[in-house]
Amino acid sequence: MSTGYVILGHGSRAREANESLQEITKMVKENLYNQRVISAFMGFSQPSLEDAVAELVDVGCSNIVIMPFFLYKGIHLQEDIPEKMDKLGEKYGDQASFTLTHHLGTDKRLAEIVLERIRGVN
Repeated sequence: MSTGYVILGHGSRAREANESLQEITKMVKENLYNQRVISAFMGFSQPSLEDAVAELVDVGCSNIVIMPFFLYKGIHLQEDIPEKMDKLGEKYGDQASFTLTHHLGTDKRLAEIVLERIRGVN
């Protein structure tokens, strides 16, 4: 069983914002070695979650892990992503299984980064 990973961001009209998610995805991919890791966006940019999943299924990934790159549990996490996951399960249920990881949320490591940035000002 081959696993594929999707790092799912909000998406932005600002190209630089989308490039940041792609950089994070590249860093993750480097640590997962030969695994398939791709970025996807909820809106404003491509690929969409649906397109990313289709790409992974097309290359034979039968286990797809979706990591929502979100700090807060807003509407995307509460409603939009679960709805999309249900539709993906209906469409690809005989070809792939889907797992949604926990979002970034409140994590001590994020607070450490904030502190590092604050201390870097002085």
